[in-house]
Amino acid sequence: MAKKKQKNILFFFLCFLPYLAITQYLFYNQSCGTFMSDLSTYCAVMVSIDRYHPMPEIPYPILFYTGRLFCFFTSPEHAIALAATILNGFTAVALKSMIDSDFEVQKQDSLKLGMISTGMAFSLLFVSMLYPLRYIGRSAELAKNTLQNLPGPPFRYLGVFSPNPYHNTTYLAARGFSVISFFLFADILSFYEKENKWYHRKYMLFSVFLALTTLAKPSFTLVMVATAGIIMTWRLLKNRFHAVKAFFQLGIYFIPTFLVLLYQYGGMFHTDQDTESAIRIGFLTAWSTASANVPRSILLAMAFPFAVLFFQLIQRKLPRILCFSWQFYLVALGTMLFLYEDNDRLFHLNFAWGYMYGLFFCHTASLIVLMKHTINRSQPLWQLGIQWGLYLLHLICGVEYFIVLMRGGLYF
Repeated sequence: MAKKKQKNILFFFLCFLPYLAITQYLFYNQSCGTFMSDLSTYCAVMVSIDRYHPMPEIPYPILFYTGRLFCFFTSPEHAIALAATILNGFTAVALKSMIDSDFEVQKQDSLKLGMISTGMAFSLLFVSMLYPLRYIGRSAELAKNTLQNLPGPPFRYLGVFSPNPYHNTTYLAARGFSVISFFLFADILSFYEKENKWYHRKYMLFSVFLALTTLAKPSFTLVMVATAGIIMTWRLLKNRFHAVKAFFQLGIYFIPTFLVLLYQYGGMFHTDQDTESAIRIGFLTAWSTASANVPRSILLAMAFPFAVLFFQLIQRKLPRILCFSWQFYLVALGTMLFLYEDNDRLFHLNFAWGYMYGLFFCHTASLIVLMKHTINRSQPLWQLGIQWGLYLLHLICGVEYFIVLMRGGLYF
């Protein structure tokens, strides 16, 4: 048993170390301004912490203060890149751990399952939106934005969005914490109404990781809190308030996150038209600035999860993790469809970050479900072929997209 566990860990680290190396290269070039991203701006913010103010009011400080620690040992550019690499790398560790738990790798003491879960974790870190296959193999041209004989710029990300936006470091810094929060809450939903405890270890872990996610970037939390609120309230009403105690026993663990959100967004909700930035409601107001065909954009980003959902509905089975991922996605989709920040922040599409968490978790849950069907041979071969074919397309596009970014290409 010990040898299989060691081999499982060793195989993970044989994949993990090269991943850290390539992402460190990417983030360092972004921090220097060689590659396009916000990381060079974040580097300047981090330097201002050191020079001018020991505790500035930064809404999501985890990336900046982690980089500040490394500034004691290296240059600011290397420091912020190293912080981004480590925080982003935690996503791989969290995914591996959660998938291992879902597949009961440790309980079954299966080296094969351990290697499968590692492959799943790292493949999920490269999947992207679908885009024209004629771009495949032309990463050098895409990096220079010089594809020939195409009607207009070769947009791939713009308006469609990716589960893996490697140009936004705060999203990546928060995602590892969000993975644990997501899987923990999906598990908690299966038993919280049957418990009668004000303290539960999983509640506490969820509360801690949700607060950490919020301090890294609040986009996931806004969707998670809304999703949890809708599900818990619906269950409370459906059961005619019989589980009201359980509702509050779990609900109090959201309080730390609510306090952080109040600090981050307290001044955003108002009606003053002259204010610099405010959150407003309008159908497709923001999304239409980046996509002329939103349904097509949704399909290009979600082809694989749609296929998995379709075949599960045919079987009239919806596994808990898949159900929760779609509930989360639909709430994220709603925020993207209806909410926007006004004035010049309209074109930033900042509610797209929550939507991209929805993309990522739908792909994750769908892959878990598909892999279980494949291992157990519980679906016809032609159904498995369609689903794996779509996942492979997302992965091929994602790898090519990542190569373009590694060549210094534009992310959109």
